Amino acid sequence: MAGKPQNRLELRRQYEAAEPPDPMEDETEEAAPEADEEEVVDRKPKKKAKAPAKSKAKSSRPAKPAARMRIVWVVMNDAFKQVASFDYTQKEAAEARAAELTAKGRGTHFVQRTKEAMPDDAPGLGAIIPRPEPAPKKTAAAVKEIEAAVEDDEDLEEEEEDVEPDDEPEDDDE
Repeated sequence: MAGKPQNRLELRRQYEAAEPPDPMEDETEEAAPEADEEEVVDRKPKKKAKAPAKSKAKSSRPAKPAARMRIVWVVMNDAFKQVASFDYTQKEAAEARAAELTAKGRGTHFVQRTKEAMPDDAPGLGAIIPRPEPAPKKTAAAVKEIEAAVEDDEDLEEEEEDVEPDDEPEDDDE
């Protein structure tokens, strides 16, 4: 901070009251102490050096991560109010909705791209997004292998039915 501003009139009087230095006059030891005394009187006390500013204490809580955002298409009216919202992949549907509302005579509607916070249950970064797997294409060789396996199973079942285990062993001694 700056100190108190000095009075200009007072400084002017001090300047005029001081004797102009005589260039011809030799400086002696007697003159030197007088000059020192005047400097001590005229000088302001020096300001103390400021202590180094302390850094702010680090918070004990970890920083909260920024919310994940996603881009959506928003249909807005002429008052900039949101009428409908569509996923980023559905731009054509958003434009069709805006054209439909404008055609109905309900004011001007337009499509705007905006960011919104992602829902909490959205998959994380690098997460595997579940997608339906297409049915495997059946080739002629694969079909023949499946039919052969089915026929083998049927043959084994027929053989098991033909052979019936005897419940009681026959005794000839009786």
